[in-house]
Amino acid sequence: MRKALLVLLLLSLSTSAFAQSGDDDEWRRRRAPRDSPRAGAFELTPFVGYRWGGTIFASETFLFGEDVDVASSANFGVNLGIPLGDSGMKLELMANRQASQLETEGGLFERNNEVADIDVTYLHGGLQIPFARSRNAMPYFVVSAGLANLDPQLRGVSAENRFSASAGVGVKVPVSQALSLRVEGRGYYTSLEDNNDCTICEYFYNRDFYQGEVNIGLALSF
Repeated sequence: MRKALLVLLLLSLSTSAFAQSGDDDEWRRRRAPRDSPRAGAFELTPFVGYRWGGTIFASETFLFGEDVDVASSANFGVNLGIPLGDSGMKLELMANRQASQLETEGGLFERNNEVADIDVTYLHGGLQIPFARSRNAMPYFVVSAGLANLDPQLRGVSAENRFSASAGVGVKVPVSQALSLRVEGRGYYTSLEDNNDCTICEYFYNRDFYQGEVNIGLALSF
C-alpha cells in the first residue's frame, strides 16, 4: 500500500513539473521578441519630420536684393523600398515636401522679416544600406540623388528644378513582421546656378543650397 501511494505521489509530482515546464515554455514564447520583417520584403514608409537650413543668395537670382533663408519647419513624405536580394539592401524612391517661408535676418533681438512662401520638394532615388541587423534593431546608411524643386510663391515666378543629393543614417525598430518604426537623419545638397561669370568667386564662395532634417515614420513591409 505504501509503495502504491509512493508511486502515485511521484506520478503527480512529475505531471505537475511537466505542466509547469510547459507553462514556462509558453511564457518564454510570449516574452520573446516579435519576428522582424523579412530582409527581402518591399517597404512603404510614410513619414513626418523637421527640416532646417537653406539659403538662397542674392548673387544666384534677380528676385531679391539680399540673401534669404528658408525658415525651419515641418516636412512630410513617403519612401518606397524595393529589395535587392535578401541582403537587406533596398533601392529607395523618395518624395519629400516642405512648405515654408523665405525670410531675411533681422537685427539683434528683432524678428526675421518674411519675404514670401516657398515649397521645397525632393524627388530622389537611392540606396538603403544596412550595416548591422538583429531582432531588435537594424541601423542603416542611406544615399540618394535626384531633383530638388524650389517653388517660391511669387507672382510671375515659376518653380525651378535643380540637381540634388543626400546622405544620412537611420535605424528601424521592428514592431511585428509587417511593421517597423523608422527614425532617420539626413542632409541635402542642391546645386544652384550662378548668374555671373566669376569662376574665382564660385571657387572661394560656396553658393549652393544645403538643408538637414530628422524624420520618423512607420515602415510597412509586404
